[in-house]
Amino acid sequence: MKEYESGAYLVSRRYRNRKPERYKSRRPRKAAGVLIAVLLLLTAGICVLVVFLPKLSVPTSGAPSFKGKTYYLLATAKATDRAQASVAAQYAAERGGAGYIYNDGNYHIIAAVYEREADAKTLASMNADSHYFALTIPPSACGAGDKRALEYLTGEWFQTVSAAATELDRGNITESAAEHALSVACRRLYDCADGAESARFKRAVTAVCEYVMPQSVTVLSYIRYVQTYAVVAAHIAFA
Repeated sequence: MKEYESGAYLVSRRYRNRKPERYKSRRPRKAAGVLIAVLLLLTAGICVLVVFLPKLSVPTSGAPSFKGKTYYLLATAKATDRAQASVAAQYAAERGGAGYIYNDGNYHIIAAVYEREADAKTLASMNADSHYFALTIPPSACGAGDKRALEYLTGEWFQTVSAAATELDRGNITESAAEHALSVACRRLYDCADGAESARFKRAVTAVCEYVMPQSVTVLSYIRYVQTYAVVAAHIAFA
């Protein structure tokens, strides 16, 4: 810096006409100019990287942050007529099943959803006209908020709701206790979904958590319906 200042500002006027000194003063001035130009280019390059690098780095990972989850839906009937499907759904609900109508080109009347294929397969074999099929919430390279909500839904939430339905069906807990367990789990799921990045997933979870039990169904049917609804909604949101 002393060399730059002595060349640019501190040259005595008495030596202005001396050519050697004048050329000496220009050399550091020229070098300083080149240095400034290089620094400006480097600064511009850093600014470009700061702006664009975060955006470019997102898709390069390629690894899904949510690994996916497969469920097995037990259906008591299949139909192509909506009225017929509604009657079958009402019948399933009266027997304690979810009574959820899932449409994949055919109406499947869902009684319950299971984590293990063996459970769905066994129950399907024991009930005439029943069948089961797999439904997957696919792997997703989602954000941290989506991942948190998905992992809670497919983990603790699903297990809590399954336990409430199973224990109520066996007569080990009361309807009020089972319904309360579902309510608490849904409140937490709602809170998790509030931080989700996917607007579609957030809307789906909100609709599930705000679903009100119809007066015409039992608590057991209601719990199984909400559980099925949540799995189907998450599947559709990330399909």
